[in-house]
Amino acid sequence: MLKWMVILATLVYLADSIVSAQEVPMASDDPKVNKTLNTEMFDFISKTLGAGKMAPHMNCTLKTRSSRELRKFSGGDQWVEVLDVDFNSNGFDSGQKINFKIPITAKYGVRQSTNQWSGLGEDIKVELGDYYEHWLKFSHDGQGRIVQIMMGNNLKTVPCYVR
Repeated sequence: MLKWMVILATLVYLADSIVSAQEVPMASDDPKVNKTLNTEMFDFISKTLGAGKMAPHMNCTLKTRSSRELRKFSGGDQWVEVLDVDFNSNGFDSGQKINFKIPITAKYGVRQSTNQWSGLGEDIKVELGDYYEHWLKFSHDGQGRIVQIMMGNNLKTVPCYVR
């Protein structure tokens, strides 16, 4: 009986190691987020998202508001730039809504990519680095139109409804 238990335990161990060896790592198609926002990139993202020009196939709403205010911290007064983003997917589950503020201290990544709506475009991903790890990913066509947008955090992902 003990011999069969040892054989069974060995088989389970071998089967587990074979299954785990066959795991294929997923390749991310997101831009590599490795830079901190500077004023130029913050303004570019603010203007691109602020215009709210969605491509004709997009069926979601996006509202942004950029603000700069003086705040008092323990180390003294500090100017804080924030982009307030309000997004509604308008489709899935009667439209999921997500809202958060992107500070100028957020990290971002950019890469050129191809898509079926504009041919060549640019993907931009911004990560806040907060507790819930909020992020925003969008693609634009270089002519001021957003051709794809998605927002999320550790708890959910909210893509834009496509017609």
